Amino acid sequence: MKKMFWVVLLAALFTASFAMAAGLKVGDKAPDFKLKDALADKEYTLASPELAGKVLYVVYASTSSADDNDHVSDALKANKDLERLKNEKKYEGLGIGNQKDSGVPNFVIKQVAKSKQKKTGAVVLLDADFTIGNTWGVPHKIATSLILDKDRKVLYIYSGKTPAENIPKIIALIKEAAAK
Repeated sequence: MKKMFWVVLLAALFTASFAMAAGLKVGDKAPDFKLKDALADKEYTLASPELAGKVLYVVYASTSSADDNDHVSDALKANKDLERLKNEKKYEGLGIGNQKDSGVPNFVIKQVAKSKQKKTGAVVLLDADFTIGNTWGVPHKIATSLILDKDRKVLYIYSGKTPAENIPKIIALIKEAAAK
């Protein structure tokens, strides 16, 4: 009887800890954060004026996966409707660099971030202690892209290199959310 009790207790604890480690899913609200940008060392949250009230396309990546979703960023930047929404302050790109899991020196990470910001026009933040990984439950060293609506609900999430066939869906979701 005691053995059965311990087996059930351990199984319950394992299940609870696994469930707590589960990441964000479509429909979940993304927890807020405080991260500094890569260039000016300015602190940002989801409520910062540059991000507040806008639909966000977020890419979270380490230096080893920093280029995995460039094809998506290029497609979004080339889309005239999304550029219009960006100019109307209804949509913003947000890159977050995972510094914690990188063996690359911080000055190199900042250079990569600066290059990404210049290329995409997105706000680029640095996550020095895996804040996003822990609060959002995204994997280490794997690029994860998300779309957050104005209320910070997850509309889309994908970990890994986004398949090209997902790009029209991403564009449609951003347009639809920005129209609300």
